[in-house]
Amino acid sequence: MTLRLDTIASHLAGLEETLIYKILDRAQFAGNPGAYQPGQSRFQPAETASLFELRLLFQETLDTQFGRYRIPEERPFHLGLPAPRRVPPQAETGLKITDLETVNVSGPIRSNYLEWLPALCGTGDDGQWGSSVEHDVICLQALGRRIHYGALYVGESKYQESPETFAALVAARDDAGISALITRAEVEQRVLARVRAKVEAVQSVSDPQLRRLVDPETIVEFFRSAIIPLTKDGEIRYLYQRVSLG
Repeated sequence: MTLRLDTIASHLAGLEETLIYKILDRAQFAGNPGAYQPGQSRFQPAETASLFELRLLFQETLDTQFGRYRIPEERPFHLGLPAPRRVPPQAETGLKITDLETVNVSGPIRSNYLEWLPALCGTGDDGQWGSSVEHDVICLQALGRRIHYGALYVGESKYQESPETFAALVAARDDAGISALITRAEVEQRVLARVRAKVEAVQSVSDPQLRRLVDPETIVEFFRSAIIPLTKDGEIRYLYQRVSLG
């Protein structure tokens, strides 16, 4: 099955738009740093985990039972989740991979997001801890879907373009060479320009008396410094396993 980069790019643009809306919704709440501090959740009996960590774990515990993580681009942030109780229908993906967890970059996604959150929301406290972490979970799942989709499907498409070249680079364990080969600087610049334009367009119809507006460059920088590099990291992980399968 041949994967077309233009089709993949269109789907990525849709995931990107969804993510922008989710990020802008999270920005309506303060940073609320206490929600991320262990032992401050106010759960009874006393819990040592943070409210954020509990909200994410409980959501994934539910999602896995509905079969969410049977979908290739849906990678969980936790290990040891319950077995799924539903197997959703899955169309042919065109991917060749035996273990999707080898491309799981959810850990770096979470750490990058939490490090960036003060730039998006500030460090104040509005008391809306529950709403904040609920939106965090929504953002993280949209982020994970966008990054892992790109890693898997762009990785496969690029492999199909140059299988022998990737095989040689993987055999040499030349990560720098693989990264150079999968990098399309002009495409990355178009993505950043599109993100900037979308954030501006979405907020152009918002009333600043009702919604907090975000500097588009704050979101563009997150794409530049985290989303694009993590997608490429996932692509490299995919290519190592892809080459081994021939």
